[in-house]
Amino acid sequence: MARPTALVLPPSPGGMDMNGELEQPLLQDTTAESVLDGHRREEIWVESLDYDPIHSLVFSQQKKIQQQRHLYGFTGVTLAKWLITITIGFLVGTVAYVIASHQELVTTAKKRGIMMALNNGYGLWTAFAGYCLFGITVVTFASCLVIFWTPAAAGGGVTLVMAYLNGNDVPDFFRLNTLFAKVIGTLCTVSSGLPIGQEGPMVHIGGAIASSLTWMQGYVPRRRKNGTHQQSGSFFGKLKPKFFVFDFHNDYDRREFISAGAAAGLAAAFGSPIGGVLFALEEASSFWSKKVMWRSLLCTSVATLVLSWLHEKEFSFALPGTMSFHNLQPEFVLGDLPLFVITSAAAGALGSLVNALHAWLARIRPPSDKKLARLAEAILVTFVIIVMMFVLAHLGGTCHFVPEGTDEEEFWFQYTCPNPVDGRAYYNDLASLYLAVPRQSIQKLFRLGKDAVPAFAKMTLGIHCVSWIIIFSLAYGIATPGGIFLPCMVVGSSCGALLGMFFKILFPNVDVQPGLHALIGATAMLGSMFRTSISVIVIVVEGTGGVDFILPLILAVVISNWVAHHLHHESAYEIDLGNIGSITFLHNEPTHAMIPITAADIMSENVECFPEIVTVKTVVEVLKRTRHNGFPVLRYSTSSPQADGPRTQGTFVGLVLRHQLLLLLEQRAWITVESPDDTIPIIPGPENCIITNDIWKIEHAMRVYHHCHNPHRRYLTSRAEELEMLDITEPETTSLESTQVQVQNGESVPQENGQRSPEATNARKEERALDLRPFMNRAPLTVRAECSAQRVFVIFRTLGLRHLCVTDAYNRVIGMITRKDIANAQKRTHFAQAQDDLESKGANAESMYHLP
Repeated sequence: MARPTALVLPPSPGGMDMNGELEQPLLQDTTAESVLDGHRREEIWVESLDYDPIHSLVFSQQKKIQQQRHLYGFTGVTLAKWLITITIGFLVGTVAYVIASHQELVTTAKKRGIMMALNNGYGLWTAFAGYCLFGITVVTFASCLVIFWTPAAAGGGVTLVMAYLNGNDVPDFFRLNTLFAKVIGTLCTVSSGLPIGQEGPMVHIGGAIASSLTWMQGYVPRRRKNGTHQQSGSFFGKLKPKFFVFDFHNDYDRREFISAGAAAGLAAAFGSPIGGVLFALEEASSFWSKKVMWRSLLCTSVATLVLSWLHEKEFSFALPGTMSFHNLQPEFVLGDLPLFVITSAAAGALGSLVNALHAWLARIRPPSDKKLARLAEAILVTFVIIVMMFVLAHLGGTCHFVPEGTDEEEFWFQYTCPNPVDGRAYYNDLASLYLAVPRQSIQKLFRLGKDAVPAFAKMTLGIHCVSWIIIFSLAYGIATPGGIFLPCMVVGSSCGALLGMFFKILFPNVDVQPGLHALIGATAMLGSMFRTSISVIVIVVEGTGGVDFILPLILAVVISNWVAHHLHHESAYEIDLGNIGSITFLHNEPTHAMIPITAADIMSENVECFPEIVTVKTVVEVLKRTRHNGFPVLRYSTSSPQADGPRTQGTFVGLVLRHQLLLLLEQRAWITVESPDDTIPIIPGPENCIITNDIWKIEHAMRVYHHCHNPHRRYLTSRAEELEMLDITEPETTSLESTQVQVQNGESVPQENGQRSPEATNARKEERALDLRPFMNRAPLTVRAECSAQRVFVIFRTLGLRHLCVTDAYNRVIGMITRKDIANAQKRTHFAQAQDDLESKGANAESMYHLP
């Protein structure tokens, strides 16, 4: 009985029923909108994924047959999975190279264009106009892709990858056009001059590539009432569901490949294969296993090797990735640890400030349905950011001689400084930081050693740090693809380098290296914004190419996390999940408030149930008036521990999903049964079911249902319009009686369609019915009503369930638990605990909290 959750604005107090569902959804027609844009709410429905396989009678027999088809003990499935993993890594590494090389090429060309305008006497205004025109043009193009074509391509995408891997089917998020829009939009955004990086989008791109390689697009011919088939799609499209060799298109296997793809995306961005695996383990993927770890490691290694070969024509893990920081050589002693603590705390405070500023700006940004306003916001933000960079670089920049023998000469930017004197060129330090590739800026800040004359002035670093926070926060949330890993490190490294220079003045007898403090500041900034720990440390260690920094990096992450937790409790991911809407994200651990309550306290009680053989009329009526996606199946027997008759003693024997019922109706796979009008027929066990060839085909079509019906928009299946499209009509000569059963207060109560005459009581009538025994899940997970809610959370979260049935001592269904029920229970217990705390202090909690 899984009700799909609605991504709508939160209801007012009292707007939910006892089950925590919306009484009247704010959305009436879900077909008009596409998907959420990563930062704002969209009026769509989000359903859960079916990670738990359907252990039906047909499925179990099919597995026995497949085990007999092997070559020397192997079926080829494992080899196929490894080949797909290698292909994912290869494609991710190639895309990462294209984005990184394109960014450096465009950035260098823009700087040359500015210098040509200045050297030829056109003036700074002309250079600014050209730079601004180019930036606004590419940002407008990227925004139009997102706003008018694929809203799911907006932002970094890491948050929605986490939501998907947690069990939420985010509509259109992994479509092929979303992948194309993400790649093209990221190319435009990173080359526009906005303080946006490609690291977050690479996580989404990696997951989308993995999804595309394991997604099967096809068609199942629909039967009409006259027995004909509806012709839809191409010839090859109709063959794909039947001739797909390996069943990798199920949610369970696709989850593993998407986890590997997300890890490869981050690994390619940082040149950190192990760090990418740990990031997927710590943040992205909610379900982990040893085989997923090995598969992710292979995928990240291939992506890193491909990237290094494309950069340097050499396969090596020592070569830099798209933003790695090799050849960093600062040293430290244990006496520097107190200074590291100060730097870490300052960067942690800045991370909390950015999170709070982002949460505030998200509330005042134009909503997603105001498309022109969103486009105007992106254009205005781009213009303001470019103006700030040009003006601040002109007024606050300091001119220095380019250091002799330095590498990366293209980094040093003359801008408005004098022409070369005696063969030595000048550079504007602030303009060099603003207009260079952000990776190069971070690298230069990391290399600030013990030199008497630093490459950047203290005022320059102060202006850069403060201004970058402002422009970074403005750009973080507009309708364009882009990530925040890189801008976060830029702010942290500027802050750390500035503190390091002050420490040199305050402690002249200590060998302070500002570059090391820049490294610590960048790491602490990452830890405070994303509240990650192990993966951040490993990424920085692999990126810098040295393990000597592990101790200060660990200290930076611990201190920054502690400071950020006390200043602003939510991380950047949690803020985005809250802004998206009602995506139900189950965290790693349940709240302590769930310990004293039981499964009976959090379950939904009004569960729609079906007998093993149910009339078509009953199924159609239930599907029309509900949006449930899981229905318990009951078996009836004359033997009963109660004395109230056989019709109330339905024993729980299985679970059937909504799409299974829709497919049975679509294929007209019903049977004709005879039964007395006043009793439900006693059905024999599944061992008496005959598995025909048609049943085999229907079971296969059930497994590919969501690939053939509303692909990437699974929530559309829950609409009543799906039944209207099937054109199910009642026979004129048949008088059907409903065999619907509802569970109320632990009792199975059948529903009747009116009074019947005594003559009709003993009459037998033919009815069209569906036999659910071959297709229902015969092994669904259940808990007793007395089970602790905390244990329910652990079971649900660990096994990746979609439905968890609650039964009594006689194995009768008395309730159902979905992720929405768990989320509502956590909210209720949280608010109830807050109310108790305030009442203990003499405050009126009800005036401060809107209790559901």
